[in-house]
Amino acid sequence: MALPKDQFDHLFNQLPEQDKKSLLDYMEYLVARAAKKAWDDIPEVDEPLTDEEKAKLARAKEDDESISLEDLKSELNL
Repeated sequence: MALPKDQFDHLFNQLPEQDKKSLLDYMEYLVARAAKKAWDDIPEVDEPLTDEEKAKLARAKEDDESISLEDLKSELNL
């Protein structure tokens, strides 16, 4: 269901500043909730890796371009 952006803009512009902040906070919550639901809907895979997948992982670990999760978090300021 697509909502007209101009209607949203019109209503948003009528709000007091504090209510605009509340609305933006709520919209951020809705986006985060939708993203979480998307992740929750992904079925868990509980099967062993194939030999081909193991080989690809081994090659990726040897690749100089890979970085640790900690380094990635640091780069993304997380």
